[in-house]
Amino acid sequence: MLRTGHADPAWFSASFLAQVPASKIDEIVAQLTAALGKYQSTDGANGTYTAHFEKGADLVLVHLDAANKIDGLFFRPPVLAAKSFDDAVRGLTAAAPPGATISYVIREGRSERAALNASQPLAVGSAFKLAALAAVRDQIAHGKRRWTDVVRLEARSKSLPSGVLQGWPNGTPITIGTYAAEMISISDNTAADTMVRLADDATLIPYAKRNVPFLTTREMFTLKSTEGAALRTAYLAAKTAPERRVILRKVDALPLPPIDSLVETPILAIEWHYTVRELCDLMNHDADLPVMSINPGPAEAKLFRHVAYKGGSDVGILNLTTQVTTKRGTTYCVSATINDPAHAVAEMTLLAAYKGILGFLAER
Repeated sequence: MLRTGHADPAWFSASFLAQVPASKIDEIVAQLTAALGKYQSTDGANGTYTAHFEKGADLVLVHLDAANKIDGLFFRPPVLAAKSFDDAVRGLTAAAPPGATISYVIREGRSERAALNASQPLAVGSAFKLAALAAVRDQIAHGKRRWTDVVRLEARSKSLPSGVLQGWPNGTPITIGTYAAEMISISDNTAADTMVRLADDATLIPYAKRNVPFLTTREMFTLKSTEGAALRTAYLAAKTAPERRVILRKVDALPLPPIDSLVETPILAIEWHYTVRELCDLMNHDADLPVMSINPGPAEAKLFRHVAYKGGSDVGILNLTTQVTTKRGTTYCVSATINDPAHAVAEMTLLAAYKGILGFLAER
Protein backbone atom coordinates (compact mmCIF):
# COMPACT_ATOMS: atom_id res chain seq x y z
CA MET A 1 0.00 0.00 0.00
CA LEU A 2 2.94 2.35 0.65
CA ARG A 3 4.34 1.72 -2.82
CA THR A 4 1.05 2.14 -4.71
CA GLY A 5 -0.74 4.54 -2.35
CA HIS A 6 -3.78 2.26 -2.39
CA ALA A 7 -4.98 -0.14 0.33
CA ASP A 8 -6.82 -3.17 -1.03
CA PRO A 9 -9.81 -4.01 1.22
CA ALA A 10 -9.03 -7.70 0.68
CA TRP A 11 -5.93 -7.29 2.87
CA PHE A 12 -7.97 -6.38 5.96
CA SER A 13 -10.30 -8.21 8.33
CA ALA A 14 -13.98 -7.37 8.33
CA SER A 15 -13.75 -6.14 11.93
CA PHE A 16 -10.97 -3.71 10.97
CA LEU A 17 -12.81 -2.36 7.93
CA ALA A 18 -15.93 -1.83 10.06
CA GLN A 19 -13.97 0.76 12.02
CA VAL A 20 -11.44 2.01 9.48
CA PRO A 21 -12.36 1.91 5.76
CA ALA A 22 -9.59 1.29 3.25
CA SER A 23 -10.07 4.83 1.91
CA LYS A 24 -8.92 6.17 5.30
CA ILE A 25 -5.68 4.19 4.97
CA ASP A 26 -5.21 5.77 1.54
CA GLU A 27 -5.58 9.22 3.14
CA ILE A 28 -2.94 8.41 5.77
CA VAL A 29 -0.51 7.11 3.15
CA ALA A 30 -1.07 10.27 1.09
CA GLN A 31 -0.26 12.38 4.15
CA LEU A 32 2.89 10.35 4.77
CA THR A 33 4.16 10.88 1.25
CA ALA A 34 3.25 14.56 1.40
CA ALA A 35 5.34 14.89 4.56
CA LEU A 36 8.23 12.56 3.72
CA GLY A 37 8.39 12.32 -0.07
CA LYS A 38 8.46 9.22 -2.24
CA TYR A 39 8.29 5.81 -0.59
CA GLN A 40 11.53 3.80 -0.89
CA SER A 41 11.58 0.61 1.22
CA THR A 42 10.47 -1.18 4.38
CA ASP A 43 12.41 -3.28 6.86
CA GLY A 44 11.50 -5.01 10.11
CA ALA A 45 9.76 -8.16 11.32
CA ASN A 46 7.16 -9.59 13.68
CA GLY A 47 4.68 -6.75 13.25
CA THR A 48 7.10 -3.86 13.75
CA TYR A 49 8.37 -2.21 10.58
CA THR A 50 10.17 0.96 9.54
CA ALA A 51 9.00 2.50 6.29
CA HIS A 52 11.69 4.59 4.60
CA PHE A 53 10.81 7.57 2.45
CA GLU A 54 12.81 10.07 0.44
CA LYS A 55 13.02 12.57 3.32
CA GLY A 56 12.42 10.52 6.46
CA ALA A 57 10.90 7.42 8.02
CA ASP A 58 7.84 6.13 9.84
CA LEU A 59 7.33 3.30 12.31
CA VAL A 60 4.41 1.05 11.31
CA LEU A 61 2.85 -1.55 13.62
CA VAL A 62 0.87 -4.36 11.97
CA HIS A 63 -1.10 -7.27 13.46
CA LEU A 64 -2.55 -10.20 11.50
CA ASP A 65 -5.47 -12.40 12.52
CA ALA A 66 -5.62 -16.20 12.14
CA ALA A 67 -6.55 -15.79 8.47
CA ASN A 68 -3.51 -13.56 7.82
CA LYS A 69 -5.77 -10.52 7.43
CA ILE A 70 -4.69 -7.18 8.91
CA ASP A 71 -6.77 -6.56 12.02
CA GLY A 72 -4.44 -3.98 13.55
CA LEU A 73 -2.53 -1.17 11.81
CA PHE A 74 -0.90 1.81 13.46
CA PHE A 75 1.26 4.50 11.89
CA ARG A 76 3.44 6.37 14.39
CA PRO A 77 4.03 10.08 13.76
CA PRO A 78 6.57 10.31 10.92
CA VAL A 79 10.08 11.71 11.37
CA LEU A 80 11.68 14.10 8.89
CA ALA A 81 15.40 13.37 8.67
CA ALA A 82 17.60 16.36 9.54
CA LYS A 83 21.31 16.57 8.72
CA SER A 84 21.78 19.86 10.59
CA PHE A 85 19.91 22.24 12.87
CA ASP A 86 19.21 24.60 9.98
CA ASP A 87 17.94 21.66 7.93
CA ALA A 88 15.55 20.70 10.75
CA VAL A 89 14.28 24.26 11.07
CA ARG A 90 13.64 24.48 7.33
CA GLY A 91 11.34 21.50 7.72
CA LEU A 92 9.25 23.45 10.23
CA THR A 93 9.09 26.51 7.97
CA ALA A 94 7.87 24.39 5.07
CA ALA A 95 5.14 22.69 7.14
CA ALA A 96 2.50 25.38 6.57
CA PRO A 97 0.49 25.10 3.34
CA PRO A 98 -0.27 28.18 1.18
CA GLY A 99 -2.64 30.55 2.96
CA ALA A 100 -1.75 29.25 6.43
CA THR A 101 0.38 30.91 9.10
CA ILE A 102 3.09 29.12 11.04
CA SER A 103 4.92 30.34 14.11
CA TYR A 104 7.62 28.59 16.09
CA VAL A 105 10.32 29.13 18.65
CA ILE A 106 13.18 26.87 19.73
CA ARG A 107 14.75 27.82 23.04
CA GLU A 108 17.94 26.46 24.53
CA GLY A 109 17.74 27.43 28.19
CA ARG A 110 16.95 31.15 28.10
CA SER A 111 18.34 31.72 24.59
CA GLU A 112 16.43 31.41 21.34
CA ARG A 113 18.04 29.21 18.72
CA ALA A 114 15.37 29.88 16.07
CA ALA A 115 12.07 31.73 15.79
CA LEU A 116 9.46 32.67 13.20
CA ASN A 117 6.42 34.86 13.94
CA ALA A 118 7.13 34.04 17.59
CA SER A 119 5.35 37.14 18.94
CA GLN A 120 2.21 36.66 16.83
CA PRO A 121 -0.75 35.36 18.84
CA LEU A 122 -2.41 32.44 17.09
CA ALA A 123 -5.23 30.05 17.97
CA VAL A 124 -3.70 27.12 19.87
CA GLY A 125 -6.56 24.78 20.82
CA SER A 126 -6.01 22.75 23.97
CA ALA A 127 -2.56 24.18 24.61
CA PHE A 128 -4.49 26.76 26.67
CA LYS A 129 -4.70 24.08 29.36
CA LEU A 130 -1.14 25.01 30.35
CA ALA A 131 -2.59 28.32 31.62
CA ALA A 132 -5.35 26.62 33.64
CA LEU A 133 -2.77 24.32 35.21
CA ALA A 134 -0.44 27.21 36.02
CA ALA A 135 -3.23 29.15 37.74
CA VAL A 136 -4.37 26.25 39.92
CA ARG A 137 -0.76 25.41 40.73
CA ASP A 138 -0.30 28.96 42.02
CA GLN A 139 -3.36 28.54 44.24
CA ILE A 140 -1.80 25.38 45.66
CA ALA A 141 1.57 27.08 46.14
CA HIS A 142 -0.17 29.81 48.19
CA GLY A 143 -1.99 27.28 50.36
CA LYS A 144 -5.45 27.99 48.95
CA ARG A 145 -5.87 24.44 47.62
CA ARG A 146 -4.11 21.06 47.65
CA TRP A 147 -3.66 18.50 44.90
CA THR A 148 -5.49 16.02 47.12
CA ASP A 149 -8.58 18.23 47.55
CA VAL A 150 -11.75 16.54 46.26
CA VAL A 151 -13.97 18.49 43.85
CA ARG A 152 -17.18 16.78 42.84
CA LEU A 153 -17.88 16.57 39.12
CA GLU A 154 -20.55 19.11 38.12
CA ALA A 155 -22.95 18.88 35.20
CA ARG A 156 -22.13 22.47 34.20
CA SER A 157 -18.49 21.49 33.65
CA LYS A 158 -19.24 18.56 31.38
CA SER A 159 -17.97 19.13 27.86
CA LEU A 160 -17.45 17.24 24.62
CA PRO A 161 -14.51 14.91 23.98
CA SER A 162 -11.55 14.64 23.96
CA GLY A 163 -11.58 12.98 27.35
CA VAL A 164 -13.65 10.57 29.42
CA LEU A 165 -14.95 12.51 32.41
CA GLN A 166 -17.99 13.75 30.48
CA GLY A 167 -19.32 10.21 30.79
CA TRP A 168 -18.84 9.91 34.55
CA PRO A 169 -21.80 10.41 36.94
CA ASN A 170 -22.53 13.88 38.26
CA GLY A 171 -21.20 14.27 41.77
CA THR A 172 -18.29 11.85 41.33
CA PRO A 173 -15.59 12.83 43.86
CA ILE A 174 -12.34 13.57 41.99
CA THR A 175 -9.13 15.08 43.32
CA ILE A 176 -7.61 18.18 41.76
CA GLY A 177 -4.54 16.11 40.98
CA THR A 178 -6.66 13.70 38.95
CA TYR A 179 -8.36 16.53 37.06
CA ALA A 180 -4.90 17.90 36.24
CA ALA A 181 -3.62 14.51 35.07
CA GLU A 182 -6.66 13.91 32.84
CA MET A 183 -6.52 17.46 31.43
CA ILE A 184 -2.87 17.20 30.42
CA SER A 185 -2.37 13.53 29.55
CA ILE A 186 -5.49 12.93 27.43
CA SER A 187 -6.59 16.56 27.05
CA ASP A 188 -9.85 15.90 28.91
CA ASN A 189 -12.10 18.91 28.24
CA THR A 190 -14.38 18.32 31.23
CA ALA A 191 -11.32 18.26 33.49
CA ALA A 192 -10.12 21.47 31.86
CA ASP A 193 -13.42 23.28 32.42
CA THR A 194 -13.35 22.22 36.07
CA MET A 195 -9.81 23.57 36.42
CA VAL A 196 -10.77 26.85 34.75
CA ARG A 197 -13.65 27.24 37.24
CA LEU A 198 -11.30 26.48 40.14
CA ALA A 199 -8.88 29.15 38.96
CA ASP A 200 -10.38 32.48 40.03
CA ASP A 201 -9.61 35.66 38.09
CA ALA A 202 -6.87 36.68 40.48
CA THR A 203 -4.82 33.60 39.61
CA LEU A 204 -5.94 33.03 36.01
CA ILE A 205 -5.73 36.54 34.56
CA PRO A 206 -1.89 36.73 34.67
CA TYR A 207 -1.79 33.65 32.45
CA ALA A 208 -4.80 34.50 30.29
CA LYS A 209 -2.99 37.23 28.36
CA ARG A 210 -5.42 38.52 25.71
CA ASN A 211 -7.94 35.72 26.37
CA VAL A 212 -10.42 37.69 28.48
CA PRO A 213 -13.01 36.45 29.13
CA PHE A 214 -11.31 33.07 29.35
CA LEU A 215 -13.50 30.55 27.52
CA THR A 216 -14.34 27.10 28.81
CA THR A 217 -14.28 24.34 26.21
CA ARG A 218 -18.04 23.93 26.67
CA GLU A 219 -18.54 27.61 25.76
CA MET A 220 -16.24 27.24 22.76
CA PHE A 221 -18.11 24.17 21.50
CA THR A 222 -21.49 25.86 21.95
CA LEU A 223 -20.37 28.95 20.07
CA LYS A 224 -19.02 26.76 17.25
CA SER A 225 -22.24 24.73 16.92
CA THR A 226 -25.23 25.25 14.67
CA GLU A 227 -27.36 25.82 17.79
CA GLY A 228 -25.07 28.63 18.86
CA ALA A 229 -24.98 30.46 15.52
CA ALA A 230 -26.83 33.60 16.69
CA LEU A 231 -24.79 33.87 19.88
CA ARG A 232 -21.61 33.27 17.84
CA THR A 233 -22.43 36.27 15.65
CA ALA A 234 -23.09 38.43 18.71
CA TYR A 235 -19.92 37.23 20.45
CA LEU A 236 -17.74 38.03 17.45
CA ALA A 237 -19.36 41.47 17.14
CA ALA A 238 -18.80 42.32 20.82
CA LYS A 239 -15.98 44.80 21.33
CA THR A 240 -15.31 44.52 25.06
CA ALA A 241 -14.83 41.79 27.67
CA PRO A 242 -17.96 42.86 29.64
CA GLU A 243 -20.07 42.60 26.47
CA ARG A 244 -18.72 39.12 25.80
CA ARG A 245 -19.38 38.03 29.39
CA VAL A 246 -23.05 38.94 28.95
CA ILE A 247 -23.21 36.72 25.86
CA LEU A 248 -21.38 33.88 27.62
CA ARG A 249 -24.02 33.86 30.37
CA LYS A 250 -26.54 33.07 27.65
CA VAL A 251 -24.20 30.45 26.22
CA ASP A 252 -23.85 28.83 29.64
CA ALA A 253 -27.64 28.52 29.89
CA LEU A 254 -27.80 26.37 26.76
CA PRO A 255 -27.49 22.57 26.85
CA LEU A 256 -24.27 21.02 25.60
CA PRO A 257 -24.59 20.72 21.81
CA PRO A 258 -24.32 17.32 20.09
CA ILE A 259 -20.92 16.70 18.60
CA ASP A 260 -22.33 16.37 15.08
CA SER A 261 -23.65 19.94 15.25
CA LEU A 262 -20.15 21.47 15.36
CA VAL A 263 -19.20 23.70 12.45
CA GLU A 264 -16.74 21.89 10.19
CA THR A 265 -14.90 24.97 8.92
CA PRO A 266 -12.24 26.90 10.88
CA ILE A 267 -13.45 29.62 13.25
CA LEU A 268 -10.11 30.88 14.50
CA ALA A 269 -11.54 33.90 16.33
CA ILE A 270 -13.38 31.75 18.90
CA GLU A 271 -10.37 30.15 20.52
CA TRP A 272 -7.52 30.71 22.93
CA HIS A 273 -4.75 32.80 21.40
CA TYR A 274 -1.14 32.63 22.55
CA THR A 275 2.26 33.27 21.03
CA VAL A 276 4.72 30.40 20.96
CA ARG A 277 6.96 32.41 23.30
CA GLU A 278 4.11 32.62 25.81
CA LEU A 279 3.51 28.88 25.51
CA CYS A 280 7.17 28.16 26.25
CA ASP A 281 6.89 30.45 29.30
CA LEU A 282 3.82 28.52 30.48
CA MET A 283 5.55 25.21 29.79
CA ASN A 284 8.56 26.33 31.82
CA HIS A 285 6.18 27.14 34.71
CA ASP A 286 4.50 23.70 34.57
CA ALA A 287 7.15 21.35 33.21
CA ASP A 288 8.37 19.91 36.53
CA LEU A 289 4.91 18.68 37.52
CA PRO A 290 4.67 14.88 37.12
CA VAL A 291 1.44 15.15 35.10
CA MET A 292 3.37 16.89 32.33
CA SER A 293 5.32 13.72 31.53
CA ILE A 294 2.48 11.17 31.43
CA ASN A 295 2.05 11.73 27.69
CA PRO A 296 5.37 12.67 26.00
CA GLY A 297 3.61 13.63 22.78
CA PRO A 298 5.83 13.57 19.68
CA ALA A 299 9.06 13.16 21.69
CA GLU A 300 10.73 9.77 22.11
CA ALA A 301 10.90 9.80 25.90
CA LYS A 302 13.76 7.28 26.02
CA LEU A 303 16.02 9.74 24.22
CA PHE A 304 15.72 12.37 26.96
CA ARG A 305 16.24 12.75 30.69
CA HIS A 306 12.88 14.54 30.99
CA VAL A 307 9.95 15.35 28.67
CA ALA A 308 6.97 17.64 29.29
CA TYR A 309 4.32 18.04 26.60
CA LYS A 310 1.01 19.67 25.77
CA GLY A 311 -0.44 20.36 22.36
CA GLY A 312 -3.73 21.46 20.92
CA SER A 313 -5.78 21.08 17.77
CA ASP A 314 -9.08 22.04 16.21
CA VAL A 315 -10.29 22.57 12.68
CA GLY A 316 -7.61 24.76 11.07
CA ILE A 317 -5.45 24.70 14.21
CA LEU A 318 -2.46 22.69 15.40
CA ASN A 319 -0.01 23.44 18.20
CA LEU A 320 2.81 21.32 19.62
CA THR A 321 4.71 22.49 22.71
CA THR A 322 7.40 20.36 24.32
CA GLN A 323 10.12 20.99 26.90
CA VAL A 324 12.89 18.39 26.96
CA THR A 325 16.07 17.92 28.95
CA THR A 326 18.68 15.91 27.07
CA LYS A 327 20.82 13.16 28.54
CA ARG A 328 23.63 15.75 28.71
CA GLY A 329 21.47 18.11 30.77
CA THR A 330 20.53 20.77 28.19
CA THR A 331 16.91 22.00 28.34
CA TYR A 332 15.04 22.99 25.19
CA CYS A 333 11.52 24.24 24.53
CA VAL A 334 10.07 23.73 21.06
CA SER A 335 6.68 25.28 20.32
CA ALA A 336 5.07 25.43 16.87
CA THR A 337 1.61 26.56 15.78
CA ILE A 338 -0.16 26.43 12.43
CA ASN A 339 -3.38 28.33 11.73
CA ASP A 340 -5.22 27.77 8.45
CA PRO A 341 -8.33 29.96 8.04
CA ALA A 342 -9.76 27.80 5.27
CA HIS A 343 -8.77 24.17 5.77
CA ALA A 344 -8.08 21.49 8.33
CA VAL A 345 -4.36 21.20 9.12
CA ALA A 346 -2.51 18.21 7.63
CA GLU A 347 -0.99 17.18 10.94
CA MET A 348 1.59 14.72 9.64
CA THR A 349 3.61 17.37 7.84
CA LEU A 350 4.16 19.42 10.99
CA LEU A 351 4.62 16.30 13.13
CA ALA A 352 7.32 14.96 10.82
CA ALA A 353 9.29 18.22 10.94
CA TYR A 354 8.70 18.63 14.69
CA LYS A 355 9.89 15.11 15.50
CA GLY A 356 12.92 15.75 13.31
CA ILE A 357 13.77 18.80 15.45
CA LEU A 358 13.37 16.85 18.70
CA GLY A 359 15.42 13.94 17.39
CA PHE A 360 18.19 16.28 16.33
CA LEU A 361 18.20 18.07 19.72
CA ALA A 362 18.32 14.73 21.58
CA GLU A 363 21.83 14.21 20.23
CA ARG A 364 23.13 17.60 21.25
